[in-house]
Amino acid sequence: MDRRFAFAILLSFLVLMVFQVWLAPKHPQAPEPGAADSLAAAAAAADSDSARAAVAAAGEDRRPEARRTRPTEPMRMQSPALVSPVVQEETVTLGSTLFKATFTNRGGRLLRYELNTYDKPSGGPVQMVGSTPELGLTLETEQGLVPLDDVLFSTRQATVDGRRSVIFEAGMENGLRVEKIYRLPDDGYDIDLQVRIQGAGDVSDYLLTWRDGIPPSEGDHKQFRSGAGALALVGKDVTRKTPGSFKNEHEKTVEGNVQWAGVRTKYFMSAIVPPSGTSSRVVLTGSAEAHVNGVEVAMPILQGTADDTFLLYVGPLEYNRLKALGHGLENGVELSYKFIRPISKLLLVVMVWMHGFLPNYGIIIIVISALTKILFYPLTKSSIRSMKAMQRLQPEMQAIRDKYKSDPQRMQKETMELYKTHKVNPLGGCLPMILQMPVFFALYAVLANSITMRQSGFVWWITDLSIPDTVGMVGGFAIHVLPVIMFFTTVAQQKVTPVTDPRQKMMGYMMPVVMLFIFYSFPAGLNLYWTVNNVLTVAQQWNIHREPQAALPAAGKA
Repeated sequence: MDRRFAFAILLSFLVLMVFQVWLAPKHPQAPEPGAADSLAAAAAAADSDSARAAVAAAGEDRRPEARRTRPTEPMRMQSPALVSPVVQEETVTLGSTLFKATFTNRGGRLLRYELNTYDKPSGGPVQMVGSTPELGLTLETEQGLVPLDDVLFSTRQATVDGRRSVIFEAGMENGLRVEKIYRLPDDGYDIDLQVRIQGAGDVSDYLLTWRDGIPPSEGDHKQFRSGAGALALVGKDVTRKTPGSFKNEHEKTVEGNVQWAGVRTKYFMSAIVPPSGTSSRVVLTGSAEAHVNGVEVAMPILQGTADDTFLLYVGPLEYNRLKALGHGLENGVELSYKFIRPISKLLLVVMVWMHGFLPNYGIIIIVISALTKILFYPLTKSSIRSMKAMQRLQPEMQAIRDKYKSDPQRMQKETMELYKTHKVNPLGGCLPMILQMPVFFALYAVLANSITMRQSGFVWWITDLSIPDTVGMVGGFAIHVLPVIMFFTTVAQQKVTPVTDPRQKMMGYMMPVVMLFIFYSFPAGLNLYWTVNNVLTVAQQWNIHREPQAALPAAGKA
């Protein structure tokens, strides 16, 4: 390995470390999910004022601070006379094949939302709503923001457009009427929410809000923190904000054609999709201290009236499902940098396709590693040839260094002439590694962020390919086995790799240690991929070394 090769490897490791830090930012530990059940119980057991106090005590401390001027007195609303003159606080639960949703008539909001097909490592279904009910409405007036979260709506169930629906209605004596209609699917996670507002003469806009993020659903809080945030697709650009982005401010307003906005964790997302071309502003909110994010989608009220139907997606970050829904929702899946995303998408599609006939993702990773080595074999062969040729040129290169040690420019020129004469590419040795880096980054993104890998085991102790293969703890230090196996395979690879400069042997000894340090906290699937890659590299190099010496360019021959 010459100095250029060593520099390329060091640069690759630097990129890997920066990549890891960017994907897994370190934030304060996320709070545990709130007690939504206790809220409901408190609301049922107390009067209206005490219920509001319970909601405030459990939820307001997790929300960002008040950001815009709000009236001191909440808007007093009453149920329409055509429904009922007296409204009691109540909940409605509707289910589907994939989720169970519970709504409260206090604000006409979503109180609980459980996923039927996804469980937490500790047991029980994944919960998408925290301590604060979501999908509330806030009116924007000249006096400030008027939230409708404490309004008691009248409730009725019906079938609307062939879908089971829950309808919330409320009104004021001055003529303002608000109606929220949730239409649920029999299958899928797409919910239609129709918002109707009438008689809002002094209201310019209203906000549909999701303020309290998504509760943690993974056993490891680091997993939860690595993907938590608020995001919005405005025009063709995705704006992403993590809770840590809101250390000095509690909101970011993005203006333009709002396609959708939502909150996400590593594997799940709640997204609000307004009617096409209707929203020109979204507010991303957050709190670094409470580690929560929210979104507020602004909608216009024209001549005191609004009638908008939103698509709500509250469910897993399944790339194919989101892409089928349209609106660019698949951008919610984190698939690395923009120039890596096409490779990540291809890998994800191929892996899901292979899972149709190979039921174990560990086997699929091994197959992909083998296919990658076959694909890059011509480059690997050329690389080994180039390194061996460089190895044989060392005496002549040393002679040039000794002869022109006082003239660096002449030394460089003579060295390049030597390379040209013997048709040796000094960068040929590191070319395969450089070309494999995009595949490596893409596979990292798929393994670390794709929900298809969540809780997907392989063999024996490897029970989840998406996280490190922890077998125990010693003094608070996690013991991972696959990175250690990968370390020894890297040592074996270094043993069979030609060394073009004896002074670079130390680099060969350090590389396995550096790799162990970098890979130790990587997902088990990625360590499996790199371990198999090392084993196949050793086999390929052994086969190439068996070639007759005459097949290699000889020193002194053009």
